[in-house]
Amino acid sequence: MKKIVKCDAELLKLLTQSDSNEIDFLVDVLTDNGAGRVALSSAIKDLLLHQKEEGHYTEDALRHLLHELQEFGGHSVVNLFRSEPLPYSELLTDVHKKLNGKDSAKKSVWQKEREVVLCLLGETWRTMPDHDRWERCTEVKVVGGFFNMQDHLNVDPSGMAAGLSAAASAAAFIGLRAFPPAAIASSLFAGYQSMSEAYRVTIPFVVQIARMKMIAGQAK
Repeated sequence: MKKIVKCDAELLKLLTQSDSNEIDFLVDVLTDNGAGRVALSSAIKDLLLHQKEEGHYTEDALRHLLHELQEFGGHSVVNLFRSEPLPYSELLTDVHKKLNGKDSAKKSVWQKEREVVLCLLGETWRTMPDHDRWERCTEVKVVGGFFNMQDHLNVDPSGMAAGLSAAASAAAFIGLRAFPPAAIASSLFAGYQSMSEAYRVTIPFVVQIARMKMIAGQAK
């Protein structure tokens, strides 16, 4: 009997109900745009890239996709000895903290998802091209933990977050690539590089999942 690959059941349901092009972005994140990653088996990479090309994903492929993405979450929170992949709720909280969000442990999943999407993508969160979303989520300052979510959100008196305008959001990211790597290296512990690589997967993963959930919510 074939062993069922473990993954987040709610995320699996979300992906089965989503357009394949939204899933394509997650495949690109996991496979590093098809180049592959050391921690990713070539068999899984080939499976996902083949189904991306075909424009249709089987449940087995989606399970592998989510399982591997959730596994990367274990690396980003220095939890390498889990028997199961990191739950999405924990991964979301970790990314929210990484972006220096407030009250990460107290806020609801919905609040944290909205904040991570809007702080990075602004009011164009739904229509921003894949490449631009990828760039925003993997900026040096973002994966290094030096991005302050509060500076990139409009928050009303009730605490509801709103995204910056397209122009303001774009301007907020000008110069982030110039943030000196030496400053990061000197301010973080020796394992920064490997954790940074993990966050180059987990941040765009969480942002895309949160964005897909927001789109699905609007469609209801």
